[in-house]
Amino acid sequence: MLIIFLYIIVKSAIYNKLLIMAMKRTCNNNEFFLKWHPEMILVSDSPITWQGFLLISHASCEPHDIQCSRVKLKLILPNYPSFRNVQIRFGKQIAFLRNIEFRQKVKALLMNSTQTVPLFLRQLQSLIGEYMHKADSKLCMIDLDATSNFLKDLKTALQNSSDVQLTCNHNLNMITLSLRGISLKLQRCNSIEVPWKVISSDLPNVSIFEGFEKNITNLSITMVKFKWQVELLENAWKQLKEIDENCWVIDPLEPNKSHMYRRIHLSQSISVTITIQDLLHPTALPVIKFFGSDNEVKKQINYVSDNMHNWNKDRSILENLRMLLNMYEFPEPQENLEDKKAIIGSHECGICFSADELPNKICNNKKCMKHFHSTCLSKWLQTNARNQVVFNHIHGACPHCKENISCFIE
Repeated sequence: MLIIFLYIIVKSAIYNKLLIMAMKRTCNNNEFFLKWHPEMILVSDSPITWQGFLLISHASCEPHDIQCSRVKLKLILPNYPSFRNVQIRFGKQIAFLRNIEFRQKVKALLMNSTQTVPLFLRQLQSLIGEYMHKADSKLCMIDLDATSNFLKDLKTALQNSSDVQLTCNHNLNMITLSLRGISLKLQRCNSIEVPWKVISSDLPNVSIFEGFEKNITNLSITMVKFKWQVELLENAWKQLKEIDENCWVIDPLEPNKSHMYRRIHLSQSISVTITIQDLLHPTALPVIKFFGSDNEVKKQINYVSDNMHNWNKDRSILENLRMLLNMYEFPEPQENLEDKKAIIGSHECGICFSADELPNKICNNKKCMKHFHSTCLSKWLQTNARNQVVFNHIHGACPHCKENISCFIE
């Protein structure tokens, strides 16, 4: 037992002596170490650990411009001065360099049997700087290619004879296409494959144009597609304009070209929303939905169902509506509405008291006629477990007059 104890003491002493000698060699190279690695610090001697930042010089895209990066590094040598089982931990600054080739070259540096810590760090600096230079050169090439392609694309678009007007800002990173009061604004991206993205558009978001905004690769082609879309929508806009001029439109309050629907005031207790879906045939039967008291909605749905077959796509939407609703004169807009029970007289929901969104349910009781959002009314009615649900509709009492009321469960 004594022999084993003495052996351990001797072995420990030899190890400590070797460690001290190695540390002395490092101290002798201290001037070299501080010159090349001023931000690396010996933070632990068990195991030997250096931590800090390597200063990496690399060329930028500008001629004669040298930039310096700080790369976070932690170097752990459990068998110092040997590099056996060494651990290297980089910061996120060089995450883009961590490929197989880079890792193999770092491993090759560690295989050097005559390696010292200062020398290894110096070689690692050079290796990282080399890869950063390659990355910078690649980025410069991409930028130059993108700029060249953009200028050629812009020149071709400007030379193209078209009714579409093209304007751009002084930085050439924002393009606006305009035709007959309709605008499409584009912004340059860094992507070579899809160099443009739409940041604002007067065009409606409809399925027939799906994919257009995500695949703008060429200005000339985009101008042609934009013109085609505007021309395609002209007849639909004409139909909606006729409704705006002859009906009391309550939603949207300020219609623009992107709105393909109109909600029309019919009476105190009911309104109807018309939505154009077939842009190729805008006078075809649109989507028709009634809002208001249950009695009036049911009455109108039954009447429209009986007359739906009379819809004539060769006539305008307004003419067909007059026939379908048996209403040849629509109510005129009123700025000062005295009747507080009318659909415009009460923009607020009787439950949430919000007017941000127009209520679409009205109490059947003519002495009440409170307005509600269907979502608010649905939640209100569901709080009473005794209320019955029939065909996805919940029936209960009006929150104000307690008369029967129902709505779709949302």
